[in-house]
Amino acid sequence: MFEKYLLSNDELIDECQLRKKESIEVKASYDEIEEKESNGWQIKKQYKNGSAIMFKEKNPNDMLKDRLWMIFYKMGFNKLSKNENIDLNIGKEEYQFQKSVDIIAMDDETCLFIDCVVSKNFDRVTSFSERIETMNKAFRYFCNSIKEKYGDRKCKYILATHNYLLSENDVELLKKYKISYFDDESIDYYQALVEHLNSAARYQLLGNLFSKTTIKGMDERVPAIEGKMGNLTYYSFLIEPERLLKIGYVLHRNKANHDQMPTYQRLIKKDRLKSIREYVDNGGFFPNSLIISIDSKEGKLRFEKAQQNLQGAHSRLGTLYLPKEYQTAYIIDGQHRLYGYSDSKYASTDTIPVIAFVDLDKDKQVKMFMDINENQKPVSKTLRNILNIDLNWSSDVLSKRREAIILNICQSLGENPNSPLFGRVITGEDSVNEKRCITIEYLKTAIEKTNLFNKYNKKNEITEKGLLDLIESEKTYGRIYKYLRDCLQVIADICKDEWEKGSSGYLTINNTIVGLIRVIGDITNIVYKDMHINLDDLNADDLYQNSTELLLDFADTINELSLEKRNEIKSAKGGAAKEISYRILQVALHMHQPKFTNPDLEKYIEENCTNYNEEALIEILHIKETILNETKEKLLNMLDWENLYFPEELSIKLNQKVTAQNIKNNRSGNNVITDIWNVIDFDDLCKIFNYKSNWSTLFKNLFINKGMNQTRLEIVSAIKSVQSSEAKINNGKQITKTEYEMIHKFYSNIKGVN
Repeated sequence: MFEKYLLSNDELIDECQLRKKESIEVKASYDEIEEKESNGWQIKKQYKNGSAIMFKEKNPNDMLKDRLWMIFYKMGFNKLSKNENIDLNIGKEEYQFQKSVDIIAMDDETCLFIDCVVSKNFDRVTSFSERIETMNKAFRYFCNSIKEKYGDRKCKYILATHNYLLSENDVELLKKYKISYFDDESIDYYQALVEHLNSAARYQLLGNLFSKTTIKGMDERVPAIEGKMGNLTYYSFLIEPERLLKIGYVLHRNKANHDQMPTYQRLIKKDRLKSIREYVDNGGFFPNSLIISIDSKEGKLRFEKAQQNLQGAHSRLGTLYLPKEYQTAYIIDGQHRLYGYSDSKYASTDTIPVIAFVDLDKDKQVKMFMDINENQKPVSKTLRNILNIDLNWSSDVLSKRREAIILNICQSLGENPNSPLFGRVITGEDSVNEKRCITIEYLKTAIEKTNLFNKYNKKNEITEKGLLDLIESEKTYGRIYKYLRDCLQVIADICKDEWEKGSSGYLTINNTIVGLIRVIGDITNIVYKDMHINLDDLNADDLYQNSTELLLDFADTINELSLEKRNEIKSAKGGAAKEISYRILQVALHMHQPKFTNPDLEKYIEENCTNYNEEALIEILHIKETILNETKEKLLNMLDWENLYFPEELSIKLNQKVTAQNIKNNRSGNNVITDIWNVIDFDDLCKIFNYKSNWSTLFKNLFINKGMNQTRLEIVSAIKSVQSSEAKINNGKQITKTEYEMIHKFYSNIKGVN
């Protein structure tokens, strides 16, 4: 059935030259050029006789097929389908049906059938159920045909899509029929992997596709030592890298491997792998052991002890029978050392030392990985956050469990294609770009500030019940993720232009995302109170439906936000930035829709949004004039007052300022004479009060007579606060109610008003 479509040996090299190009080329005669140009072809090279080599970009479906074909080719599959339609009639005449296949990839043990489907625009609606049913129906015929011609092989059907989001029903149907699914994330992962590992990437692929299925012809025996470490059984042995590569699997922290959670390894680095391979091929070696965990099928790993062992030893010599199955040895530490042997001439002859634990839970693998790497290359904060999802997901300490749920929500908001923040959150080893610029840390901080989750004390008791917290991790995660996702989707839809800008705009950046989520939390609280139901009866979908009106108002507010406020949010730095964005958005929504309010917001508006500047400046001027005049009057009655009662540095500074101002006055034709009392400011007065015994002998009674019985330090501190508020006003900033009240109190005392 398939043999006429399959290429091998040199044919693959020729096919590769065509597949790897992003365009197709043809030779056209002079008479054909115009017609081809009208159909989108372009001239690449023209000859003297008028003919030309012309090219055109491949259509999206061919691009996906060729991309996948090249991945399988680089992985070392030695039989691959040619570039033509594979249309087959399947079954007996009365039950015959047609089925096409886009790619066939074979090696000596396996055969893959791949269907490719492409959408020009992102599609959340299309159902694949009919296609999946047909794939399942054809699969048995495909496998039988391959086995009849090429002998026994493991077969797998793969559905590969670009720009699609499969429904839950389609995902469940794929699982039911054991059909693998490659979405965009999976394809990106395998392409990155093959670029780093070349043909060794096939081991990861086969481990994923054929997990726990038998590898033919593999010798499973290794001489080993059995021992105990803590409460764990482990085996120490030497093995050829080629054998370990077949059963080994690396749990790469990548969106494509999300269904194998927990995962924890960084993607293998190409440069590092290349240097290791060169080192090995030049006779180098690594004496330190790889650390792995063997999946033994519930403790059934076979170990035959040797007839003679050292008496009294706490370890045993013998033969270990490794599982002859894909994806049964999880590489905890040493993936670069192992894969450095791929494509090496020593892969089947060298032996490498291994410490193998048995049936380690994946969360224990994560913990061991983190412990091993603690004193080596630091694990990034982003990666530590994600690993803590796995470590604390089922923790008995409920505050840690809550943190794991929040972190998983943050990760899912960035990684799930159904999220409006998809591709915008830095997770795992993702690089930062204009679109992906939001950190998990900022998202986590924002979600923690909402009232969606329970709050706990140190005794593990609930101190405040969250609106949507069910305590159990999966249920709480599903409920709150969907709620936040849907709320953010409203904003994304209404504010589409700004949402798409990423770091070049102001909306989908760290500072603003905190404000967005915290305001959504406020909306949730207001709506819940208006629903007048018990918390136990609260339905998340009803809560969302009741929130949409305020969410739409919020979206309108965001679109109407002034350029000044947008710039203020975007330019905010440091720890205050998160609070600034929240308050700006909160106040703006309140002004747009007064229904959006709460006691904290009303207090904030009263404190920060009433303009006290004009009145404050009048009172500050009176304070300054009064203190200055009374200080001047007191000192002018003293002999040699400047030398005795001014600090020397202050006297020098003030006289320099006087000289400079008088020169300026003279040059401008101004006949006014400036003296020291014209250039003294609040800070200078404080220095005079603090100098030697000035306060107790000269100035204390000035303030006592005005009913101000504070100490020198308290009076000086109050004067400096007035000075700070003056500077704030002069810089165009608005002082708060608290700052004005302090000024007014000082002003009233100075003026003698009780």
